[in-house]
Amino acid sequence: MEYAAKSHIGLVRQINEDEFALHTDLEPFQAVLVADGMGGHMAGEIASSIAVEVAGRELTGFLRGKSLEEAEPYISDYIVDAILRANEEIYNRGRSISGYSGMGTTIVASIVSPASITLGYIGDSRGYLITPDRIRQLTDDHSLVNELYKNGQLTEEEVNTHPQRNILTRAVGTDLQVEVDVVATPWKEGDVLLLCTDGLTNLVSDEEIQQTFYQPGSLEDKLDRLIQMALHQGGNDNITIVALQNTAVRKEGEAP
Repeated sequence: MEYAAKSHIGLVRQINEDEFALHTDLEPFQAVLVADGMGGHMAGEIASSIAVEVAGRELTGFLRGKSLEEAEPYISDYIVDAILRANEEIYNRGRSISGYSGMGTTIVASIVSPASITLGYIGDSRGYLITPDRIRQLTDDHSLVNELYKNGQLTEEEVNTHPQRNILTRAVGTDLQVEVDVVATPWKEGDVLLLCTDGLTNLVSDEEIQQTFYQPGSLEDKLDRLIQMALHQGGNDNITIVALQNTAVRKEGEAP
């Protein structure tokens, strides 16, 4: 597995409220998490940091030392439990510390193996599967504009420019009870899993993201290009991107 991660404060914000983590020492698994915090002064930064720390600790504890056969039947449960533990921690911290009230964060957390990807998520940070011929959004934004779009009240163009596009319908830490969405998909050698915050996706189209990954260069080079594209479009939010490329070697006789 090849991987790279980049985070940029952008051109407008004073604090980077994004957070990410890669856990690559869990063979045959890898775990990756991205969060985008929200709240008052520094509270968003605290919320995203707690989310990634707590959920990451839970996932690594679940997975460490386990084989594919031992862990795979329970991966969805692992991810949901990890995110719910993070939600509880942020919610309790927000209620007990002055200045942190109402803080919250998005999260997208993934466990990958050589053959499959499982994602758990809340909010509008996204996960994509990128192949040579297409890009597919694996997550579904928990946002007001996405609900309006799915109900036919907004066009795709209006979604991208709507003044309330940052309003979430679901977040980590703002309520004691929250629902985690989970999606699983196979992937194969050469495919790329991309996790990112909306500082990228509000400014760079899915087609531009897909094209970038099938240009020459390392994964780090490609993430740098994407960040520069977002900055060129105004860089009005923090930008965080994590990419994993499947480099699993096929067995002899296995179809490509």
